[in-house]
Amino acid sequence: MNFFKNVTTLEELKKQYRKLALKHHPDKGGNEKEFIQMKAEYDKLAAQLNKGEKTETFQKMNDTFKNIIDQLINFDIDLEIIGSWVWVSGQTYAIKALLKELGFKFAGKKKAWYWHEEGYTKNHKKTFTLDEIREMHFSEKIKTSSRKAALGN
Repeated sequence: MNFFKNVTTLEELKKQYRKLALKHHPDKGGNEKEFIQMKAEYDKLAAQLNKGEKTETFQKMNDTFKNIIDQLINFDIDLEIIGSWVWVSGQTYAIKALLKELGFKFAGKKKAWYWHEEGYTKNHKKTFTLDEIREMHFSEKIKTSSRKAALGN
C-alpha cells in the first residue's frame, strides 16, 4: 500500500502521518496491519527525507565554515573548530570589528571569540572551560598563532 502521496518535505510527511494515524490507528477503529504498514512506510520516507535535509544543512554549514576560515586564516590567531563551533583566540584585538561582522561573539571567561550556526539554544546552566568543551566534542585546530608556535605551545 502507498499511504503517503506527493510528499517532498519532512513537514509534509509529518502532517500526512498525523491525519493517517487518526484514521488507521487500532484504538480509533482502524486496522492494526494497515497501521503497521503505514508506520513502516512513514519510517522509511522520514529516513530518506531526513538524510536529504541533513546533507543539505551539513553542506550549507560546511560552506559557511569554509568562508569564515578563509577570511581568518591569514591573521596571526588561534583558529579552532570544536563540534559545530568556530573558536578564535590569541591577539584578536586588531580584528575585533571583522569578527563581529562575521557574527562572532566574545566569551569573556574563556578569553576567546566563538561562532556557531543560528538556532542554538543553551539547555543547561553549566559553564564549561574550553578544555572541557574540547573533551566533549570533536576538536580540530585549524591554525595556531606564530607567537605560540615560536614558543613551542
